[in-house]
Amino acid sequence: MEYITVQETAEKWGVSIRRIQYLCGHNMILGAVRFGKVWSIPKEAEKPKDSRYKTHEEKQKSIAQSLKSVGQNKEVFEKIVEFFPYPIQVFTPDGTSVITNEAFLRVFKIPSKHIINGKYNILQDSDTEKWGTKEYLLRAFQGEAIQLNDIKVPTGDLSNKCSDKELRFESIFQNITAIPIYNDHNQLAYVVSVFITSRHYHDREEIMNSKEYIESHWLKEFDIDEVAAFVSLSKYHLTRLFKKHTGFTPYGYYQDIKINKLKEKLCDINLSISRAFADCGVDYNGNFAKIFKEKVGMTPSQYKASVTKR
Repeated sequence: MEYITVQETAEKWGVSIRRIQYLCGHNMILGAVRFGKVWSIPKEAEKPKDSRYKTHEEKQKSIAQSLKSVGQNKEVFEKIVEFFPYPIQVFTPDGTSVITNEAFLRVFKIPSKHIINGKYNILQDSDTEKWGTKEYLLRAFQGEAIQLNDIKVPTGDLSNKCSDKELRFESIFQNITAIPIYNDHNQLAYVVSVFITSRHYHDREEIMNSKEYIESHWLKEFDIDEVAAFVSLSKYHLTRLFKKHTGFTPYGYYQDIKINKLKEKLCDINLSISRAFADCGVDYNGNFAKIFKEKVGMTPSQYKASVTKR
């Protein structure tokens, strides 16, 4: 899938860069992916027309309905899976992988479908408990449609299970929908897993893990000692390494995440400015309002007025 930048998308759709960032932050552009603090948008993505535009969650439900409707026609079903733009993996009722489309192989860096299809059984994989998906998988294979959001997919582990080449220093978070497909006799024929990327990191291992930790703990007050301990580095070494590879200090990276979360909250017409700040773990009357103005170029009240008057 070919991606374009926020600026290119804004020019293409005739809207502001801020509007594109708002749509990305609210999951209103199908397939938009965040790499660190930068959004990438599929070149063929459709411009949202109004608030009725489907979110990722609604789109996943639509995908599920579409796959269910053709699940009983094996030939059509296999063709749809193969050419589907999102990664899909199909399992038999006993958990064996039987179909993986090109998008799946590309995202998970698996060189050939023959490495995984007919050989990998997800129900026999003891690591699913470590990944936190075992309980949900069992429910899916019992016939329940399951949706998981922002799950860290162990790309390196999965690649290592399926090939001799281990993928290092990459971390992908996915929204996953598991869909049971039944045959004409109302018996479980397949379980289909559809993946939509929510976050993606590709960097030195220490930097990648630092970014993950900061993004997962953005609501808390920043503590460099906690981040450094998580990646087993001194705070001084981490700060130098982080700045070298990202251009930001860890605290600067944390500030940018906090600012983006605040901008999302300020777009909510039902929230006051002080409540938006409180929901992001900071005091409106504290120092962060000043930081917001320095980073965004306007006060929180000016920003809220500019985005809510549209």
